[in-house]
Amino acid sequence: MITIGFYGDAEEAARWQRLLAELVPDCLVVDLFSDSGRMCDFALVWAPPPNTFTDLTNLKGIILQGQGVDHMMADETVPRDIPLVRLIDPDMSDALSHWAILNALDFWRNGPHYRNQQQQRKWKPLKQRRSSGGIVGVMGVGAIGSVIASRFAMLGFQVRGWVRTPRSLEGVEIFAGMEGLVAFADGAEIIVSVLPLTPQTTAIMNESFFDRLAEGAFIINGGRGPQIDDDDLLAALESGQLGGAALDVFRTEPLPADHIFWSHPKISVWPHVAAQTNPITAARQVADAINAMMAGEEPANRVDWGRGY
Repeated sequence: MITIGFYGDAEEAARWQRLLAELVPDCLVVDLFSDSGRMCDFALVWAPPPNTFTDLTNLKGIILQGQGVDHMMADETVPRDIPLVRLIDPDMSDALSHWAILNALDFWRNGPHYRNQQQQRKWKPLKQRRSSGGIVGVMGVGAIGSVIASRFAMLGFQVRGWVRTPRSLEGVEIFAGMEGLVAFADGAEIIVSVLPLTPQTTAIMNESFFDRLAEGAFIINGGRGPQIDDDDLLAALESGQLGGAALDVFRTEPLPADHIFWSHPKISVWPHVAAQTNPITAARQVADAINAMMAGEEPANRVDWGRGY
């Protein structure tokens, strides 16, 4: 019997049990904090509390229900000597690309302006932005970012991608490393971040970055909250250097009820829902990771603790 300790509600655990039973012979999904869960072979989790993995003596691997690993990196009690695997699910790539495009096009076609006019019963058309050639910069052109970048290119935008190391992507101009960040930002009108959180990407979107963008640019952050300097963002919105922002991730989550972002007229707040795990499409990847580790093989998408993702 392979025991999978699940961190989440009972209904979700039952759903994972049904899906994984077809893919992992003789497996049982249990509550990670139950007696049997504390003896589990694998943990299937998302953002578990600190000390979750203390004294799990049978644990052979940890599988995350998503791509982000910063919460695990910050917890020194998470074991570093067993595989930590993140999900890279095409369904999540599709969902996040939909969310990014939704917010980008809403900004590009002046959705906030016209919604405000409707509330005031005003009829005041703005000059339409050009229908092709707008400059979109995607920060993080990996499994998710490459899908986002390609779809923006298909919509007629001029797309740039910023990555840690050089790579190529059809229809996208690639900029690599910190030395390429300035050229990447110069004149960009929409920025989409799906970066992982590392020391290099913390506060990467700051005053100097915003100043490089086109006046009135729009920020879409689906990466991690600390990648934005919040004070610099507010200052750039106040000055008009930025025209708005759509934020799905924040330094503190849930976003505190008294936070200024909730009521800011140029900020759209989303409660970390841009791309949610779909067990139906993710189950095969979870099963493959478990089967690989049970066979003593290296699982796909294993996190590199030194690199930070």
